[in-house]
Amino acid sequence: MPEIKTTPVSDKNVLEIYLDGTDDFLIPLVFPDYKIHVLDSETISFFGIKFSTPEIKASYLGHAGVLLINGKTGLTKYYEYGRYYNTEPPGFVRKGNISDVKIKSGMISEKSLKNTLKEISFEHGQSGSISGVIIRGQLFIQANQWLINIQKNNSNKSRKPYDLDEHNCMTFVIDLVDSLGLDSSWRPPVVIPTAYIEQFQLQQVDLEYNFDTDTLEVKD
Repeated sequence: MPEIKTTPVSDKNVLEIYLDGTDDFLIPLVFPDYKIHVLDSETISFFGIKFSTPEIKASYLGHAGVLLINGKTGLTKYYEYGRYYNTEPPGFVRKGNISDVKIKSGMISEKSLKNTLKEISFEHGQSGSISGVIIRGQLFIQANQWLINIQKNNSNKSRKPYDLDEHNCMTFVIDLVDSLGLDSSWRPPVVIPTAYIEQFQLQQVDLEYNFDTDTLEVKD
Protein backbone atom coordinates (compact mmCIF):
# COMPACT_ATOMS: atom_id res chain seq x y z
CA MET A 1 0.00 0.00 0.00
CA PRO A 2 1.35 3.51 -0.80
CA GLU A 3 2.37 5.81 2.01
CA ILE A 4 -0.47 7.52 3.81
CA LYS A 5 0.09 11.01 5.15
CA THR A 6 -1.66 14.25 5.95
CA THR A 7 -0.37 17.38 4.24
CA PRO A 8 -0.53 20.96 5.58
CA VAL A 9 -3.93 22.61 5.35
CA SER A 10 -3.99 24.53 2.09
CA ASP A 11 -5.94 24.48 -1.13
CA LYS A 12 -2.59 23.97 -2.84
CA ASN A 13 -2.02 20.73 -0.98
CA VAL A 14 -3.92 17.49 -0.76
CA LEU A 15 -4.71 14.80 1.75
CA GLU A 16 -2.90 11.79 0.32
CA ILE A 17 -5.12 8.85 1.22
CA TYR A 18 -3.91 6.84 -1.77
CA LEU A 19 -1.35 8.32 -4.09
CA ASP A 20 -2.48 6.90 -7.42
CA GLY A 21 -5.61 6.68 -9.53
CA THR A 22 -8.98 8.37 -9.43
CA ASP A 23 -10.90 5.79 -7.41
CA ASP A 24 -13.94 6.95 -5.49
CA PHE A 25 -14.07 7.31 -1.70
CA LEU A 26 -16.54 5.51 0.56
CA ILE A 27 -16.22 6.66 4.18
CA PRO A 28 -18.39 4.91 6.78
CA LEU A 29 -18.31 7.18 9.83
CA VAL A 30 -19.50 7.29 13.41
CA PHE A 31 -20.09 10.14 15.86
CA PRO A 32 -18.84 8.38 19.04
CA ASP A 33 -20.06 11.08 21.45
CA TYR A 34 -23.56 11.26 19.96
CA LYS A 35 -26.36 10.86 22.51
CA ILE A 36 -29.13 8.74 21.04
CA HIS A 37 -32.79 8.98 21.93
CA VAL A 38 -34.03 6.10 24.12
CA LEU A 39 -37.32 7.22 25.69
CA ASP A 40 -39.67 10.17 25.15
CA SER A 41 -40.59 12.51 27.96
CA GLU A 42 -43.97 11.60 29.40
CA THR A 43 -46.57 13.17 31.67
CA ILE A 44 -48.36 10.78 34.02
CA SER A 45 -51.07 11.32 36.61
CA PHE A 46 -50.85 9.77 40.07
CA PHE A 47 -53.76 10.40 42.48
CA GLY A 48 -54.63 13.50 40.50
CA ILE A 49 -51.10 14.87 40.61
CA LYS A 50 -49.26 15.16 37.30
CA PHE A 51 -45.62 14.14 37.03
CA SER A 52 -43.34 14.58 34.03
CA THR A 53 -40.60 12.09 33.24
CA PRO A 54 -37.62 13.48 31.31
CA GLU A 55 -36.55 12.42 27.86
CA ILE A 56 -33.79 9.82 28.13
CA LYS A 57 -30.73 9.82 25.88
CA ALA A 58 -27.92 7.27 25.98
CA SER A 59 -24.21 8.01 25.63
CA TYR A 60 -21.41 5.78 24.34
CA LEU A 61 -23.47 4.09 21.60
CA GLY A 62 -22.88 6.66 18.87
CA HIS A 63 -24.57 7.39 15.55
CA ALA A 64 -23.42 6.33 12.07
CA GLY A 65 -23.64 7.66 8.53
CA VAL A 66 -21.80 7.32 5.24
CA LEU A 67 -19.86 9.80 3.13
CA LEU A 68 -19.50 9.10 -0.60
CA ILE A 69 -17.10 11.04 -2.82
CA ASN A 70 -16.59 10.86 -6.58
CA GLY A 71 -12.83 10.49 -7.06
CA LYS A 72 -12.82 12.36 -10.37
CA THR A 73 -15.16 15.29 -9.73
CA GLY A 74 -15.34 15.65 -5.94
CA LEU A 75 -19.14 15.30 -5.98
CA THR A 76 -19.98 14.45 -2.37
CA LYS A 77 -23.00 12.75 -0.78
CA TYR A 78 -23.91 12.06 2.84
CA TYR A 79 -26.66 9.68 3.96
CA GLU A 80 -27.79 8.33 7.31
CA TYR A 81 -30.58 6.22 8.76
CA GLY A 82 -32.36 6.74 12.05
CA ARG A 83 -35.57 7.54 13.89
CA TYR A 84 -36.38 10.88 12.30
CA TYR A 85 -39.67 12.73 11.88
CA ASN A 86 -41.71 10.27 14.03
CA THR A 87 -42.39 8.07 11.01
CA GLU A 88 -44.46 4.91 11.15
CA PRO A 89 -42.91 2.41 11.06
CA PRO A 90 -39.87 4.04 12.71
CA GLY A 91 -36.73 4.33 10.63
CA PHE A 92 -36.02 6.87 7.90
CA VAL A 93 -33.15 7.46 5.45
CA ARG A 94 -32.18 11.07 4.94
CA LYS A 95 -29.64 12.85 2.77
CA GLY A 96 -27.45 15.63 4.09
CA ASN A 97 -26.98 19.00 2.39
CA ILE A 98 -23.18 19.30 2.35
CA SER A 99 -20.41 20.88 0.30
CA ASP A 100 -18.48 18.93 -2.34
CA VAL A 101 -14.80 18.29 -1.66
CA LYS A 102 -12.05 19.44 -4.01
CA ILE A 103 -10.14 16.76 -5.91
CA LYS A 104 -6.66 17.36 -7.29
CA SER A 105 -4.86 14.61 -9.21
CA GLY A 106 -7.09 11.97 -7.66
CA MET A 107 -6.49 13.21 -4.12
CA ILE A 108 -8.68 15.18 -1.73
CA SER A 109 -7.80 18.70 -0.64
CA GLU A 110 -7.47 18.48 3.14
CA LYS A 111 -9.02 21.90 3.68
CA SER A 112 -12.14 20.98 1.69
CA LEU A 113 -12.53 17.59 3.39
CA LYS A 114 -12.27 19.17 6.83
CA ASN A 115 -14.89 21.71 5.83
CA THR A 116 -17.26 18.95 4.72
CA LEU A 117 -16.67 16.90 7.88
CA LYS A 118 -17.32 19.98 9.99
CA GLU A 119 -20.63 20.56 8.19
CA ILE A 120 -21.65 16.94 8.72
CA SER A 121 -20.74 17.03 12.40
CA PHE A 122 -22.63 20.27 12.99
CA GLU A 123 -25.77 19.23 11.09
CA HIS A 124 -25.90 15.52 11.91
CA GLY A 125 -23.47 14.72 14.71
CA GLN A 126 -24.29 17.10 17.59
CA SER A 127 -21.01 18.94 16.84
CA GLY A 128 -18.99 15.94 17.97
CA SER A 129 -15.88 14.18 16.75
CA ILE A 130 -15.95 11.71 13.86
CA SER A 131 -14.32 8.28 13.59
CA GLY A 132 -14.36 6.49 10.26
CA VAL A 133 -12.69 4.26 7.71
CA ILE A 134 -11.73 5.02 4.13
CA ILE A 135 -12.48 2.55 1.34
CA ARG A 136 -11.53 3.22 -2.29
CA GLY A 137 -12.74 1.75 -5.55
CA GLN A 138 -14.83 2.40 -8.64
CA LEU A 139 -17.99 2.50 -6.57
CA PHE A 140 -19.63 5.92 -6.70
CA ILE A 141 -22.35 5.15 -9.25
CA GLN A 142 -23.36 1.84 -7.68
CA ALA A 143 -23.25 3.16 -4.11
CA ASN A 144 -25.15 6.32 -4.98
CA GLN A 145 -27.89 4.34 -6.74
CA TRP A 146 -28.20 1.97 -3.77
CA LEU A 147 -28.62 4.95 -1.44
CA ILE A 148 -31.22 6.56 -3.70
CA ASN A 149 -33.20 3.32 -3.89
CA ILE A 150 -33.10 2.81 -0.12
CA GLN A 151 -34.25 6.38 0.46
CA LYS A 152 -37.21 5.79 -1.86
CA ASN A 153 -38.27 3.04 0.53
CA ASN A 154 -39.13 5.73 3.10
CA SER A 155 -42.64 5.81 1.67
CA ASN A 156 -43.10 2.05 2.02
CA LYS A 157 -45.30 1.46 5.07
CA SER A 158 -44.26 -2.21 5.08
CA ARG A 159 -40.54 -1.48 5.32
CA LYS A 160 -38.51 -3.09 8.07
CA PRO A 161 -38.77 -0.93 11.21
CA TYR A 162 -35.83 0.55 13.05
CA ASP A 163 -34.40 -1.66 15.78
CA LEU A 164 -31.81 -0.38 18.25
CA ASP A 165 -29.94 -3.70 18.24
CA GLU A 166 -29.96 -5.12 14.74
CA HIS A 167 -31.49 -2.66 12.26
CA ASN A 168 -30.03 0.73 12.98
CA CYS A 169 -27.81 3.48 11.59
CA MET A 170 -24.72 1.24 11.59
CA THR A 171 -26.38 -1.75 9.93
CA PHE A 172 -27.55 0.68 7.21
CA VAL A 173 -23.91 1.49 6.48
CA ILE A 174 -22.85 -2.17 6.68
CA ASP A 175 -25.60 -3.12 4.22
CA LEU A 176 -24.25 -0.56 1.75
CA VAL A 177 -20.69 -1.87 2.07
CA ASP A 178 -21.89 -5.45 1.61
CA SER A 179 -24.00 -4.51 -1.42
CA LEU A 180 -20.83 -3.29 -3.14
CA GLY A 181 -19.06 -6.59 -2.51
CA LEU A 182 -16.56 -4.87 -0.23
CA ASP A 183 -15.00 -6.28 2.90
CA SER A 184 -17.04 -5.12 5.88
CA SER A 185 -16.09 -6.18 9.37
CA TRP A 186 -17.84 -9.09 11.10
CA ARG A 187 -21.42 -8.19 12.01
CA PRO A 188 -22.30 -9.16 15.60
CA PRO A 189 -25.89 -10.00 16.67
CA VAL A 190 -26.12 -6.59 18.38
CA VAL A 191 -24.52 -3.81 16.35
CA ILE A 192 -23.28 -0.82 18.37
CA PRO A 193 -21.85 1.97 16.18
CA THR A 194 -18.96 2.93 18.47
CA ALA A 195 -17.84 -0.67 18.92
CA TYR A 196 -18.28 -1.60 15.28
CA ILE A 197 -16.26 1.30 13.88
CA GLU A 198 -13.34 0.42 16.17
CA GLN A 199 -13.49 -3.12 14.83
CA PHE A 200 -13.74 -1.85 11.25
CA GLN A 201 -10.70 0.39 11.73
CA LEU A 202 -8.54 -2.66 12.43
CA GLN A 203 -8.73 -3.63 8.75
CA GLN A 204 -9.11 -0.31 6.90
CA VAL A 205 -7.47 3.11 6.67
CA ASP A 206 -8.62 5.14 9.70
CA LEU A 207 -10.05 8.65 9.71
CA GLU A 208 -10.36 10.75 12.88
CA TYR A 209 -11.79 14.27 12.89
CA ASN A 210 -11.99 16.50 15.97
CA PHE A 211 -14.75 19.08 15.63
CA ASP A 212 -13.56 21.28 18.50
CA THR A 213 -9.99 21.67 17.22
CA ASP A 214 -10.80 21.21 13.51
CA THR A 215 -8.02 18.64 13.16
CA LEU A 216 -7.97 15.64 10.85
CA GLU A 217 -5.85 12.50 11.08
CA VAL A 218 -5.68 9.72 8.50
CA LYS A 219 -3.61 6.65 9.23
CA ASP A 220 -3.19 3.05 8.21
